[in-house]
Amino acid sequence: MTAPAPGDRGAPGLVPLDPDAHTETVWRLARERDLAALGREETTRAWITGRLTAPGLDARRDARLLPGADGRPVGAVWLSSASGIAGWTVELVLGPDATADDGARLLEFAERRCGEQPAGGEGELSCFVSEGEQAARAALHSRGYGSPHPYYRMAVTLDDALPQPPDVPGAVVRHLDGERDFRTFHAVKNTAYAAEEAGKSEDGFDTWLEWWRTDPGVAPAQCALLEVDGTAVGFANITDRMLESRDAAYVRQIGVAPHARQRGLGSLLLLSVMHASRSRGRTAMVLTVDTANAPALALYQRLGWRVETRFDDFRRTVTR
Repeated sequence: MTAPAPGDRGAPGLVPLDPDAHTETVWRLARERDLAALGREETTRAWITGRLTAPGLDARRDARLLPGADGRPVGAVWLSSASGIAGWTVELVLGPDATADDGARLLEFAERRCGEQPAGGEGELSCFVSEGEQAARAALHSRGYGSPHPYYRMAVTLDDALPQPPDVPGAVVRHLDGERDFRTFHAVKNTAYAAEEAGKSEDGFDTWLEWWRTDPGVAPAQCALLEVDGTAVGFANITDRMLESRDAAYVRQIGVAPHARQRGLGSLLLLSVMHASRSRGRTAMVLTVDTANAPALALYQRLGWRVETRFDDFRRTVTR
């Protein structure tokens, strides 16, 4: 008899996920989830493809599908890690027919896989779900995930009413140009962004570059550096993660170094990339922001961004 694959002991009925065969299935589940929980489609096929083939992920080992009573998959889960993110991320996708018990079975698999990682000690799992994903949220509570950290999903229409960027003496916003700019972009990211939110951490350049280049929707030509008197003090990572689903540019990360804040530079940076996205034909822009980040929220709302929904980052520590 063949021994169960890692993580499958105690989780019968789960099917190893093969990206070549199952990407379309996971995308269908994600679209159905989006429509039920958000009232709109957000997840693209390209995003699912990228997530299931991310660096360090072996989908047949680290991902599972859960078939329903009729054999049709009702949910999927995979365990991943990313540069600049502490711990492990559980990607949980439950279709509208899935139950909390279904979600709990998939989460149990991810927890077992986390516990089987070679590093000793404890591992922290993080799972990001919207306020409308009731079955997923109930499953997370049942598995002991607690203290969810809230985030807002915000959007803005890129139309003729878009304000012009302010004029800040000595400051310019420019797009990236070659590997030297990649290194500057990474360094500014670590200074301006990495340590500001729960679970974020500094990362090395080579690890980050591999992750960044394979991030779903990555668009280096749309990314920008903010410089003051020739010194980089801010960055914006703009992707096409939601181009196919919402005709929108997505702000993956944006920030200004702490020492350069309170000078209008945040407005300059954000409005500059908003105008650049509009010039590329995007009709909207979307981002996700920590609800506790009052200065960022005030900036976004002042520039016309609106809250669409809330997401919560649920966490649990797993002992290896």
